[in-house]
Amino acid sequence: MSFDADAVTLMLAVLLAAVILAVLGYLIANRVKARRQQRDILAIRATIIDYFRRTGVEVAADCYRSGAGFTAVVESEPMKRFRLSHIIEMTVREHVRKACDLELDKIYWRFPIKDAVQAVAASESTAPANEAETVADPAPGEEKKADELSDDYINEGLEHYRHIPRPEVTELPWETFEQVATTISKDKKEEE
Repeated sequence: MSFDADAVTLMLAVLLAAVILAVLGYLIANRVKARRQQRDILAIRATIIDYFRRTGVEVAADCYRSGAGFTAVVESEPMKRFRLSHIIEMTVREHVRKACDLELDKIYWRFPIKDAVQAVAASESTAPANEAETVADPAPGEEKKADELSDDYINEGLEHYRHIPRPEVTELPWETFEQVATTISKDKKEEE
């Protein structure tokens, strides 16, 4: 009987060792896969940034894994040349495929103009009070504002923003709300 117990113990030890080796192999394979994926992401990111740098445009790019391929996110200041971004996407995909031997599934664009909107609001709120201020030399900070607003593409988009009426919010008593609500509900019932 002692022999059978040792055979079972030996078999369990071998099985345990096989399971431990399988788990270690799985962990090592995942670590290698994660490193390769991170290296691919960095390569795609660098390739996209370099592609736009060659054309004279500074962009920020990021990339992440999505399904079988990768998805890139490109952030740039708004420019007229990006109006046909779907055409640029095709050339960027081809460039990444040739340079990195990787496929981009999607490219998302982000054109933040929040700074420009804030600059327009600031320039409207700091309008000169009299003629003497308009003739004087602009301060160093004002030169920067003028440079930010010199992009015709941004100005074209902000033109509609400037003329949007600003909503006015006032507080009304609850009784007024109830009166208006009941009037509206009575009108709807009469229409039916």
